[in-house]
Amino acid sequence: MEYSEFKSKFHITLNEQQEAAVQKEHGPVLLLAVPGSGKTTVLVTRLGYLIYCRGVLPKEILTMTYTVAATRDMRERFCSVFGEEFRNRLEFRTINGVSARIILQYEKTTGHKAFRLEENSGEISRLLGAIYRAQTSEIPTESDIKNIQTQITYIKNMLLTDEEIAQMKSGGDYEIAPIYREYCRSMRQAKRMDYDDQMVYASQILRKCPDILERFQSRYRFFCVDEAQDTSKIQHRLIRQLSGSQPNLFMVGDEDQSIYGFRAAYPQALMEFSHVYPGASVLLMETNYRSTPQIVKTAGRFILQNKKDIQRR
Repeated sequence: MEYSEFKSKFHITLNEQQEAAVQKEHGPVLLLAVPGSGKTTVLVTRLGYLIYCRGVLPKEILTMTYTVAATRDMRERFCSVFGEEFRNRLEFRTINGVSARIILQYEKTTGHKAFRLEENSGEISRLLGAIYRAQTSEIPTESDIKNIQTQITYIKNMLLTDEEIAQMKSGGDYEIAPIYREYCRSMRQAKRMDYDDQMVYASQILRKCPDILERFQSRYRFFCVDEAQDTSKIQHRLIRQLSGSQPNLFMVGDEDQSIYGFRAAYPQALMEFSHVYPGASVLLMETNYRSTPQIVKTAGRFILQNKKDIQRR
């Protein structure tokens, strides 16, 4: 199908920057999209473009995003434009969801049973509470437990070294390093993993089992990542491993919108994109259709204070 016919058939109206992003088919692409610029519209339209105009099979495309709710929203957005034909043939997954599939493939390939995913947050809280009491002889508050959980997530997602962990400040009357070590030891002993472990183990599998990596790389030819500014180091590593040495990777984000640094979001990866993926294209979508001109102008003056912004480097 020609692009003009595609737009007419599905009633698609885009501006020049949006059209450039939709039609950028091959290679690593970073799309920096300001709030209200239509990034989800572009990502969904690009999926339709690949299928209808470029003949890409739906099963060859893997779209990843930050939350389960976002995967559902993108699927519904796609179906609202292109109909129900590919609802169950296009994959929209969280990175944890992809990690689970990698671990499942490891079990099938090797015959080894993986650690059980601990989905009960209460069980993890009780384990951390017991470790805290053993380490400090004190009873932790609910705030202490939540803070420790956040720090453990940060450690794993940022791939911190032992030296970096030892230098961390706990923010409370305890040291995080010994609690973290005992937590990891206890989880391994019980043959359990948490959601952060799930991604770490998936990355290790892809590194140590080239046959499993090849299986995923041969299945998916195109990778799309939404909300990339909220993606952590371990998640970026997984994306890089999956997409391979000559990636058709389409990553959408805006480093100015990252708000999850405390949970190890790593927006610096957007600034390093061209270095990590040589020959990458960096595209912009700069028109905010959601906010009033006064809001956009005020926000723009504030953002200009960010000296590390990729668009001004």
